[in-house]
Amino acid sequence: MPEGPVAQVGIVLVAHVAALAEGVRTLAAQMAPEVDIRAVGGTGDGGVGTSFDAILDAIQEAVTAAGEGSQDSSGDSGVVVLYDLGSAQLTAELVLETLDPDHTARVLLVDAPLVEGAVAAATTAAGGAGLAEVAAAAREAYTPAAEAGAAETSEPAENRAEGAVRARTTLRNSAGLHARPAAALARLVREYDARVTVGRPGEPGADATGVLAVVARGLRVGAEIEVVAAGADARAALDAVIALADEGFGELDETAPVPVEQPDQPAPAGSPEPPEPGTLRGIGASTGLVVATVRHLRRTEPRLPSTGGAHDPAAERRRLAAAVDRVNTELAGRAAGGGSGADIAGAHQAMLADPALLAGAEAKLDAATPAEVAWWRSVLEARDLLAGGADPVAERAVDVEDLGRAVLGALGVDVRPSVRPEDVAHAVVVAEEVFPSDVAALGEAEVAGVAVARGGRTSHAAILARGLDLPMVVRLGPDVLDVADGTPVILDARNGELRVDPPEPELASARQSARDLAAERERARTEAAGTVVRADGTPVTVSANVGGPAEARAAVAAGADAVGLLRTELLYVDRPRLPGEDEQAAELGAVLAELGGRRAVVRTLDVGGDKLLPALDLDPWRHGPLGERGLRYAFAHPDLLRTQLRAVLRAAYGHGEVWLMAPMVTTAAEARRFRLLVEEAAGELAAEGTAFARPAMVGVMVEVPAAALVADRICAEVDFVSVGSNDLTQYVMAADRTNDAVGDLYQPGHEAMWRLLGTLVEASRAAGRHVAVCGELAGEPDAAVRLVGMGVDELSMTPNAIPGVKAALRSRLS
Repeated sequence: MPEGPVAQVGIVLVAHVAALAEGVRTLAAQMAPEVDIRAVGGTGDGGVGTSFDAILDAIQEAVTAAGEGSQDSSGDSGVVVLYDLGSAQLTAELVLETLDPDHTARVLLVDAPLVEGAVAAATTAAGGAGLAEVAAAAREAYTPAAEAGAAETSEPAENRAEGAVRARTTLRNSAGLHARPAAALARLVREYDARVTVGRPGEPGADATGVLAVVARGLRVGAEIEVVAAGADARAALDAVIALADEGFGELDETAPVPVEQPDQPAPAGSPEPPEPGTLRGIGASTGLVVATVRHLRRTEPRLPSTGGAHDPAAERRRLAAAVDRVNTELAGRAAGGGSGADIAGAHQAMLADPALLAGAEAKLDAATPAEVAWWRSVLEARDLLAGGADPVAERAVDVEDLGRAVLGALGVDVRPSVRPEDVAHAVVVAEEVFPSDVAALGEAEVAGVAVARGGRTSHAAILARGLDLPMVVRLGPDVLDVADGTPVILDARNGELRVDPPEPELASARQSARDLAAERERARTEAAGTVVRADGTPVTVSANVGGPAEARAAVAAGADAVGLLRTELLYVDRPRLPGEDEQAAELGAVLAELGGRRAVVRTLDVGGDKLLPALDLDPWRHGPLGERGLRYAFAHPDLLRTQLRAVLRAAYGHGEVWLMAPMVTTAAEARRFRLLVEEAAGELAAEGTAFARPAMVGVMVEVPAAALVADRICAEVDFVSVGSNDLTQYVMAADRTNDAVGDLYQPGHEAMWRLLGTLVEASRAAGRHVAVCGELAGEPDAAVRLVGMGVDELSMTPNAIPGVKAALRSRLS
């Protein structure tokens, strides 16, 4: 940190919907928890809009707090205000006109993308930057949502050398060599001193470290591939690649036969009848039925700086590398967040590491060519390479362009679509193609549906649309681009059709069908809110795993009976310092307050393994998966554990029933020691006269096979046990769950797991203890039914898995 006075800048987020404002605040606070960020959303009565009084109060309080907390005497402290739509800007401007002149001078209203601007402003403010610098960071912000790649590379000459080794195999995983397995292949090959290519026999192979080059081959399930390796580790690399392919890159369905790849055939005669006039046929990518008017998504080409003039190639290379690093960091954060979006971000991150894409750009840098132009030319080459391939490959072309735009954004180029959210709300958006980042933005803008000329059901944009329940039809063809703005349409994503300007009776019938579908979804949500009961009348608790207020709200909305895992380590993510007791108590209390009295299981700090938090300066070896992690780390740092226990007990006061749980317990002695420390913390608070609540139950998380095998002894020390199925799987199978090289062995449903779980559940039930299972296994409907049949009392999972699990339990346990 530089010496001298430190500025303090607060942030006020203004949105038309309270949930949007609070969600953005939560995201930004995760990255910069020490910054004062205030969310103002909706009208005073909870409707959609903005409230003058609420905005005024938030800005005044933020200005006051900035002045009180600042050590800066230069006047560089203050408040940055960000907003979602133009009408919010107008309300905020009116607020500024009413402020005292001294306050007005310390408030900057910034035109920037709300989400990206908030994150950029918060992280910049956390570094002690002044008001103008924080505002500038928000203006320049742009968040990517795509994958990167590289142009195809030909087979290296070395692999044609006399010492090269080669082997053939058949692709077995259902999706073939798409982005994720190609990324796993690239990571594996980089571990060896060898040059490896992969392709069809008799054709030039693609460099195995070039993700896009491999994807561009269009190698599908059943295809015979030839792997060629040369170099010092050629034989070892070849064997490893063949083994990875034979194991299906961790995506193998053992029950499905492996087809033989067939050449593309023309559609047989008499295939689907031509659509009736006024109907465009495509493919339903995300189901739903929508009646609305059309609005076109018009994207302009990026405005790049002109070539010519004087450019220092070395300086431009540094600029480009910094932009790529920034995008990579953002993708890494998204990949760590979980869900389908995380999987996509991980594949995109691997593509960004493709050496050919960056090398292609660097080769174009010269005294007349700036980084933006060189990068974009390389991206377009990679995009066009993929676009010329078969459908699954062509679907990745749009991701490459999206990623390319992301890096341009990091270089300062405005690459956002020209459409504004207020133009597309409640409309069917028509586009030639949509990027993954478009889908996220359109979802926030509350569009009714998306109709795309090209695309595919397996595209990353389609995956995100399904996650957002946004109806989407792809492959409608160029005719959809001729449908004029304002035209009424029926988008039937169930059948992959778009009815253009149908008669009013048909529109009325479709509206009724859409209302019926909405009613069915509402019934499903209502049913999810109810308790699942076994045939003998005993209930099954279906709970959620959460880490903050937004997830807690999502859990309640999804019908969670309780929170089975509140991950307190998320309070530490990206923090340069440890939060104090008061701060932890307040933030935990905010999460518990969202639960409406539902019971919550709070897990103490689970660090180490794949959670190497910066505030704790953890060592990957000492604190790795088999090292000092979880409760082991807490015991080694008693002050940290004591502070957290006191904070949890204080947060529990007035917030319903709270259970307390320790992670990574191996022996009964550890469980006993943890329980005694909980009692000591409660005794201290009682002696001080501090308001607190004792945990209704104290338990441990069973993630270590040794703990499962001595469950009878551990149950003698605690009130409940909760199986952490993700970690237990990696220890049972000796397969690090973050290491793709052994991803095929990470099998939560392996018979060894079921046998161990049977031993654990039997011992827990014999001791009369409540037994829960959380993680990937609990959220899989078939596994959930089997677990409950074994005697498990509670299942805890991500919120979006709850309705499906409850439905499966009701249909098969009654």
